[in-house]
Amino acid sequence: MPDNAIKELELMIESMYRLERKLTPCILTLKLERETHVPDLMTRIRILPGVSVVAQKDKVARFFDGDAQLQINVKFLAESEEMLKNIYFIGKKIKKLPGVKSVAVDVFDKRKVTFKGRKIVL
Repeated sequence: MPDNAIKELELMIESMYRLERKLTPCILTLKLERETHVPDLMTRIRILPGVSVVAQKDKVARFFDGDAQLQINVKFLAESEEMLKNIYFIGKKIKKLPGVKSVAVDVFDKRKVTFKGRKIVL
């Protein structure tokens, strides 16, 4: 069997086990309600469809009014090729979770992002 045929066969076998799309990394800042239990919230984010990795970027910042702020790293399987659609996809899923007031996108796919010069906040 020629070397080219063997290499093609190896590539076909490898492609069967690889993801069709790469994981998309992002850094999000969540504004949380007073009663929000961060470990439970992190678990809820981890079980969202398409999410593969969630990690806390920094300590939880608690404010005098009772609210809290949490910065997290998330890696997920993007739904489409369009960056804005993917931002809304992950942001809306996280915002629906109990205790989350807002989701701000700091970094998406290793780039700082803004929309019309402003930070994207959902």
